[in-house]
Amino acid sequence: MDYFKNQLDQWADWQAAIASPTVFEALIQQIYRSENEPFKTPEAVADDFAAVFSVGSTQIAIFPPMSVSDQTRNRYQTEKFSLGRLARLQVTAPILLHAGFIFDQYQFYYVIYQPLIGLSLAEFINTAEPLAKSTVGRQIGTALKQLNTEVANFNQVDAAALADQADWSDLGPAFVTERHAYLFAHPVEMTHFVHGQLTGENIIVTAGKVGFQQFQTAVAAPAETELVPLVLQAFKGTSDCLAGLQETLKLPDLVTSLLIGLLWRADGPAQIRQLITTGQVTIATLTTCLAQLVTTESED
Repeated sequence: MDYFKNQLDQWADWQAAIASPTVFEALIQQIYRSENEPFKTPEAVADDFAAVFSVGSTQIAIFPPMSVSDQTRNRYQTEKFSLGRLARLQVTAPILLHAGFIFDQYQFYYVIYQPLIGLSLAEFINTAEPLAKSTVGRQIGTALKQLNTEVANFNQVDAAALADQADWSDLGPAFVTERHAYLFAHPVEMTHFVHGQLTGENIIVTAGKVGFQQFQTAVAAPAETELVPLVLQAFKGTSDCLAGLQETLKLPDLVTSLLIGLLWRADGPAQIRQLITTGQVTIATLTTCLAQLVTTESED
């Protein structure tokens, strides 16, 4: 019996289906039955890749068939590995309950987990007092010191190759050469576990601590790359969080760390273009821009 009835011929078909609990309800019910978990009517949770639903006190992420996405197995394995690793490190994250696959009309990989309960960092920043923000900044720094430790390869993503393949020439004809020279002069380890998308929505402030979620795109990469979305998006304009983070991490030069992080990210050109929207970019102008941003946040 096929529990999933929709035809999936291309990525657009999957995108059209992932927000519909009705489309997935019979499949989810069968998965929960096989895992001996209580079933309740699923409610959709926004995600740009997997079909994610709240089912009672749990959530399930169902990954697209490999026929419509060649990233499926990699993302599934990365999420599964990451949640297991964080549990061993005692870093706050969703608790993995089950992971596996079901043969239906298509083969679907899935993970079932107990989600974090709390406020997203974005929501927290809007209402929290300065002292609370600096405390959360320190807590994030403490968690990162555990999270961004060295790790053996756990997926097929080559972060260095993806960064090298990015369109750095969009920033100016000389930027490719400048980037290579700068990175040669500032070598870093490529083997740290990096979440990679620590935006305000993927950091959850819970009772007395912070946690991280959404690990599908985690990679082994320089630890500096973790700072880019954290400082430029999640913390943007919030001096108290940044001060707390710095107090814990004690980075000798935050600007240099951010610059290295930008240059080793596949989305580095796009991130830089958000900072310097027009014209050619040089390492010098980018350094000045980052220094002004960090100084503005620190003096806010």
